[in-house]
Amino acid sequence: MPESQVMRRAFYSRALGKEKNYTVYLPKSYYENQTLRYSVLYLLPGLMDYDLTWFEKGHVKEHADRLVSEGKIGEFIIISADKDDAALDINRRHEFSEYLAEDLRNHINSEFRTIAVRQHCGIEGLSLGAGWAVRMGIQYPQYYSSIGALSGGFGDEAYNTIWKRKDELKQMGMRFRVGAGKGEPEIIPGSQHFVNFIKDLGFYCELELSEGPHDWPLWEQQIYNSLQFHYYSFNH
Repeated sequence: MPESQVMRRAFYSRALGKEKNYTVYLPKSYYENQTLRYSVLYLLPGLMDYDLTWFEKGHVKEHADRLVSEGKIGEFIIISADKDDAALDINRRHEFSEYLAEDLRNHINSEFRTIAVRQHCGIEGLSLGAGWAVRMGIQYPQYYSSIGALSGGFGDEAYNTIWKRKDELKQMGMRFRVGAGKGEPEIIPGSQHFVNFIKDLGFYCELELSEGPHDWPLWEQQIYNSLQFHYYSFNH
């Protein structure tokens, strides 16, 4: 009986000028029916993590398999991207953005049977990756339809971009989800403020506060509901 698979692969990023790793989760039916195509969720790691950490500490495979078996979500592909020093260099942000939005996305769409339209693509990150998930989603809404941010900060850039593009983003049906831990007192106020801002503009936005500090036991709780949020976004 086929099972879901997790594989680590690499590809060459033109924007970064080097090979980058990524980890891919393929659902159980991927090799059973060669005609099926799948939605895609991209996951971005935190500062101290890399692409495999979502699976090693966040147990994404186990959560996805369980949710599918319980009928709470359908199957989709999950890609965990590796981080890069360019993400921390304000002068190289465009390189990191192009790596994610163009190089990695085009590679995934050519290597796997994806549904290569924005309505079937979401992006989520934690900590450092949360800010990047929001940045990617609002700067490239032609590629992503749902944005998840766990334990992240929301700076002026995010607020200003959303305000300027609010009509376009609303027309496209962009959906947001924000998560934080009750043990993250420095993050909760900013998360609540961002959610209120988003909702006041008329966007759909979820907020979940879970038990725990800024660490993987918290994010593992959060990803269980995030997977359901993105699946619903793909199909509604």
